[in-house]
Amino acid sequence: MKAVVIGPGRIGCGFAGHVLRESGFDVVFLARNRVMADHLNRVGRYQVCLCDGRSASMATVDGIRAVWLSDRDRAVAEIAEADVVITAVGAGALPELVPRIAAGLGARSTAANVIAFENMRQASERLRALVMRQLPEEWWSVRHGFSGGLVERVVSKRLGDPSEDEPLVFVGDSCSTLRVDRRGLVEPFPAIRGMIAADQFEAWVERKLYTYSAGHAAAAYLGHLKGYRYVHTAIRDPEIRGAVLQAMREGQRGLAARYGREISGGEGLLRKILHRFENAALADPIERVGRDPCRKLGVDERLVGAARLAAQAGIAPRNLALAAAAALCFFEPADPSAPAMRSEIDRVGTGEIIQRVCGLRPDRGLGKLVSDDCGSLLNGHDSNSLLLKLRPYLWS
Repeated sequence: MKAVVIGPGRIGCGFAGHVLRESGFDVVFLARNRVMADHLNRVGRYQVCLCDGRSASMATVDGIRAVWLSDRDRAVAEIAEADVVITAVGAGALPELVPRIAAGLGARSTAANVIAFENMRQASERLRALVMRQLPEEWWSVRHGFSGGLVERVVSKRLGDPSEDEPLVFVGDSCSTLRVDRRGLVEPFPAIRGMIAADQFEAWVERKLYTYSAGHAAAAYLGHLKGYRYVHTAIRDPEIRGAVLQAMREGQRGLAARYGREISGGEGLLRKILHRFENAALADPIERVGRDPCRKLGVDERLVGAARLAAQAGIAPRNLALAAAAALCFFEPADPSAPAMRSEIDRVGTGEIIQRVCGLRPDRGLGKLVSDDCGSLLNGHDSNSLLLKLRPYLWS
């Protein structure tokens, strides 16, 4: 069995390559970065360090090779020979990779499955549409599978320099569950360790987005206001911990109203998530988790989307609104979108940005909650000071 992984980054190496090799696949990485491709070919292995907060284990992923994506013919040939193709490049980068995928699939005489490890909505339909636009319908002699993959593992960092000869180390937590959209796959399903073929894939995407991802973002943005550098230190702050837990409860109650408790989970799920946030071995930087606040404040994204779902269920999303307001205050110079958003707030005002970025009316309902909280937070915080107390803005 052969697997092609497009994108040898944190998820591509730290999760996909790891579980595929453990499942018996020959793994070929397609890399946009030639230095990374050369490194993997030269060293022939890397390591994955998995930590659960109490213990750690180190696994060596060997027997791998890589191809530079700019070497079009070789990249297409690898895809044409693969049983499963994994993308792990970020949803925004998919369109530039689709021509290679389409050409490789078009050269096949047997079915293959393409799975997007991008944690994106409607992944199966979007991926298939992107690929189908690249080749005329008559070129397709077989029906290929296109599915989304929901990765539970957090891979927080890569250690090492790909210009050197020592194996890189990817640090993550011990979660190995992978949910894929059963409807998008074709037989035979790839035999990947930890893979669950889900019938309600979009519901599972929302569960992760509106519990784990919402809590992660809330911890990062509130932690940023109080000067913390890492998620594991922020979540130990009693004020932040309380707000994060309540924010996840709000999202979870919205999920329960829409899908039932089987999907939403219960209090135990939220406690497990908090425990994952406490994992100091990950040293997950707040800058990384909070990166790209404009995208994460989208109308269907982790904070506003969860708050809207809660509001539809009759739940007042006070803590999700607070987290969204904190995201509007996020100022990290290394993140290009954050200073740009702050400049726009200074230029046109908070209300205009809430309407433009979050899709909310700033004078009513959820939009007004976010607007009011943002005004209060901005009055008490700027890039040169810390908001040491959140208590005036918390509801429990």
